[in-house]
Amino acid sequence: MNRNILYQTLVRAARTEKVEQGVPPGFEARVLAAIHRVEPNESLRRWASVFWKAAFSTTGFAAAVCLVAMILFVEEERPRAVRELGSVAEAINGAGDEIASVLIEDLEEGESW
Repeated sequence: MNRNILYQTLVRAARTEKVEQGVPPGFEARVLAAIHRVEPNESLRRWASVFWKAAFSTTGFAAAVCLVAMILFVEEERPRAVRELGSVAEAINGAGDEIASVLIEDLEEGESW
């Protein structure tokens, strides 16, 4: 058989055949079934479960310790080490006045900033 005739016949047959642009029937079902068949590593699943349980129990224990500490050790009064500054506005105005007075003194002495 002549190769050229065979080639032309096959090319002509391929060009006359319609190409479907859709997904083959059952393809989606096969892919989803393959995904569902894949199981994660059992030891990894077991360790992840243990770590999540440990994280939640540690968080609960820390919250309980903080609650007990707040109930037992928080005093009603402010600690004596805290400096009384008055209101925030007074502190800010006082600082502004002090800075302005220092700048004015420097200008009067002839220093430039």
